[in-house]
Amino acid sequence: MKIIFAALLLLSSGVSANNYQEEVDKFFELYSDEKISDAVDSIYASNKYVSSIPDQVKQIKTQLSSLDDLVGEINFINKVSDYKVGELFVHVTYLVTYDRQPIRFEFQFFKVKEGWRIYSMSFDDNIDEDIKELARKAALKN
Repeated sequence: MKIIFAALLLLSSGVSANNYQEEVDKFFELYSDEKISDAVDSIYASNKYVSSIPDQVKQIKTQLSSLDDLVGEINFINKVSDYKVGELFVHVTYLVTYDRQPIRFEFQFFKVKEGWRIYSMSFDDNIDEDIKELARKAALKN
């Protein structure tokens, strides 16, 4: 089964998060409590331009809300990586396991004067090939 990929990229300004990890933690806390709409609103709170694309935000909320029916309940939420591009950009990847299968969540933040601002959030289930490639690279190192 393939889950529809959802992403929201933004050019931004406005309120920012002082600590991107706190924003991701808050997202998953709300998401785990089945407060999907609040979780999405929370992760995009640092970006005032989200209000200009309400249809995309609504689509993400709808897709996340339907995950429960497609893949079951959440079992574990695990941070996989925190990849920094210099001191100004970060890409954070999580793997969330459900009853049926895992889903990858990715968050991107960039640094502004006041802290960090969300740039993108996405989720998908296309992790098979990525994991195989990483496993093969790790095997070659050994």
